[in-house]
Amino acid sequence: MDLPDIARPDAAGIVIHTWRTDDQLRAADAALKTWRSRPWPADCLSRTVLLGLDGRLVLHYEQWSSTQLGYRLVHSEPADGPSDEVLVVSFGVSKVAQQRRLVDVMLPHVTPGTFLHASTDGGSVVAWTTRDTWSHLDELPWVERLSSQRFRPHAALAHSSVATARSA
Repeated sequence: MDLPDIARPDAAGIVIHTWRTDDQLRAADAALKTWRSRPWPADCLSRTVLLGLDGRLVLHYEQWSSTQLGYRLVHSEPADGPSDEVLVVSFGVSKVAQQRRLVDVMLPHVTPGTFLHASTDGGSVVAWTTRDTWSHLDELPWVERLSSQRFRPHAALAHSSVATARSA
C-alpha cells in the first residue's frame, strides 16, 4: 500500500496522533472500524493508520479541507518513487518565531520524500521523511528533538470510507 498523498492541494489542515499500545494491530483495526461505522465530518478528506516498526506505536494521519488544530504542510519534496515505510521526526521549540527559523534551518537538508509540517500552535515541526538528515539540530540549544520513529502503512480511508488494501 502506498502512503497518503501528503502534498494533496485540497488539504488545509492535518491532524497527527500517535499512541503506544501493547496490541498495535488491534488498536489500529479498532480505530479503522470506528471510522468506518460513523459518518465523517464533511471536511475530513482522509485518514491513514501507520504501525511503528517498534511493534507498539500507532500513528493516525488525517487530512482536512479546513484548517485544524494540529499541523499545516509548510514544505513538500516528493519522493522519487514509492516507499513502504516512513520516518517521522518531531522537533520542539519554545517560541513561535523559532518555528519558522527551524523550518529555514531544516530546508537545506531536505531529501526527496520529505514533508515538513508546522504545528498551528507554533511549538513544533514534524518531518515526514525517508531519512533523518538533521543531526546538526541536536546541537542547537533552542531546538529539542521530541521523537524519531519509523512506521509502515497499515490502511487508509478516503472520505468515501472505503479502505484500501492492508499492507503486510
